[in-house]
Amino acid sequence: MQETNVRFSGISVEEIRTALDELLQSSAFAMSKRCGDFLAFVVEQTLLGHQHELKERTIGVGVFGRDPAYDTSEDAIVRIKASEVRKRLGFYYAGLGKNSAVWISLPTGGYVPDFVRAKSPQTGGESNRPLTTELILPSIQLDVVPTPGPHHYSYKWRIGSGLLLAAFLLAVAGLFWLKHTKPASIVNQFWNPVFQNPAPVLIVTTPVPAYISYASSQIQIPRRPTEYVLTTDQFVGQGDVRAAEQISTVLQGLGHASKMMTSSTVDFHELSRHSLVLIGYSSTQWAAISKEFRYFIDDSRGGMITDRGQSTEWYPHHLAKDLHTDEDYAIVSRVYVPEARAMVVLVSGATQYGTESAAELVTNSDLLSAALRRAPQDWSKKNLQLVLHLKVIGDTPEAPEVIATEFW
Repeated sequence: MQETNVRFSGISVEEIRTALDELLQSSAFAMSKRCGDFLAFVVEQTLLGHQHELKERTIGVGVFGRDPAYDTSEDAIVRIKASEVRKRLGFYYAGLGKNSAVWISLPTGGYVPDFVRAKSPQTGGESNRPLTTELILPSIQLDVVPTPGPHHYSYKWRIGSGLLLAAFLLAVAGLFWLKHTKPASIVNQFWNPVFQNPAPVLIVTTPVPAYISYASSQIQIPRRPTEYVLTTDQFVGQGDVRAAEQISTVLQGLGHASKMMTSSTVDFHELSRHSLVLIGYSSTQWAAISKEFRYFIDDSRGGMITDRGQSTEWYPHHLAKDLHTDEDYAIVSRVYVPEARAMVVLVSGATQYGTESAAELVTNSDLLSAALRRAPQDWSKKNLQLVLHLKVIGDTPEAPEVIATEFW
């Protein structure tokens, strides 16, 4: 294999692959197969010298199985995943990966990765790492006058120092202006009401009932049939775990602490001290809170999302006995609960796929922007519900589509 791009000149292919493997095994990528597949694809294609072919359509076909003629303006899966990959890279190198020998980044505006050695072999110092931003003040060139007199020197010094001071104040003012005029991201707008409570956000998953086989070693009865015991408080669904991890990561990136816990009930006394994110394989686990909402997942109707208690067509139509399906539905609710005087966010699918996809929506600016494009201008100050529909391909949920909303 031949190195073909000057951006990783001096860094061996083996070093880059080692860095890639570390990334894919980290918590930032291990919980998102599609992000890992995306990153592995663009890195390998670049190492093979095919970086000029890394366009939106080729990635859509090569990574996400899209038809070669698919409409990229209608299907934004590549742009959405690229944004999430950049976000996950930032979290990784800000934490566990900060001492990595080789850094991988995905510059905005394209899909060709950059490879940078973290420490310069010549000096042992740090090189220009990706994912960092520096403020560079404008340089000012002062005239040099040989052997100036005392008054002349003082005059020149005052001019120079005045210009430097003006440049510094201008830079500070510019930073202040950017900080206070730049609109908050749509993800930040969604979560801001939750952050009004300064206490850590509680992210709560609910146990899934599961049967386990049981056989006592002290009972020696030949051909004893296997006994299956129902457990109700020991296992959490895989999609719920992924959703909790994804939301926790984003809250951390937004500068707000969170704590995870497992429970099948809501303690309003506990709730009054925290904002709450409830994640469940079904909204019925949180019926005490969600039963009065317009949209509600009803397990007694096969995971159907009801509309003011009325039946709909919003349920997995091809749900197998092992709960695999080729489509799913989910609800995202962000509601102020008067009884608890706190904000509650519910992220719930009819199955684990919907839960995972709903969590992705509330943590991804591209998905959230598309979901709220017809929302009222003051949506960020309102209670809201979003009903989602998504396809499931190869046991992987696709980007969701919003099919109904409610704001009040």
